[in-house]
Amino acid sequence: MEFAAPVAFTEIPRPAFGSAAQHLATAPRVTTKADRRHVRAARLAADLLPELPQPGEAVHAIMTGSYDLTQVIMNVVRRLPHCRHLRIASLCYSKRNIADLCAVLAERRDAPLSLALLVSVFFKQHNRELYGKAVEDLTAYPGVTVGAARNHCKVVAFDLGPGDGLVFEGSANLRSNKNREQLAVIRDRGLHDWHAAWIDEQVRASHGEGKG
Repeated sequence: MEFAAPVAFTEIPRPAFGSAAQHLATAPRVTTKADRRHVRAARLAADLLPELPQPGEAVHAIMTGSYDLTQVIMNVVRRLPHCRHLRIASLCYSKRNIADLCAVLAERRDAPLSLALLVSVFFKQHNRELYGKAVEDLTAYPGVTVGAARNHCKVVAFDLGPGDGLVFEGSANLRSNKNREQLAVIRDRGLHDWHAAWIDEQVRASHGEGKG
């Protein structure tokens, strides 16, 4: 269910290659039950936002627990070829989430997409191997930074160019679960810049100007 209201704040993807390709919803071969579930979930995620809000509008939605936030992000990024920078704050993520993000980055080699990923330092401390793998895989692409801080925010900021930005604010982390999660999708450049500033600051503070 979705509700659209004004706010007053002041597709066909190219193929991916390598390890990222196996997790794409459009991958030509699906060989396991997990892969088939992932494809079905991606289709449900695509149905969540059939239309994106216009500048000055917001859409409120409920995620049903049948897919993860990363799949929603992937669908939206692929519909926004002019998106130049993606910033994500999440408590945690899964191995598949990182493969999906790598797939999106691989698709955008001709028009590179920058990415900043901020997660909880608690998650990093208790999942060091997974965190290290994410840093290794994601920072193989230009313009990617990964950091950890005392973060519990769930925010996604899409930089759509001068004067335009899209923001997700909600309860969902990147990885899937069976819970209902709320999601507010807001088209407002000022709100985008506010979130982008603190996410960038936290990522930089976690490791300086380097790559994680």
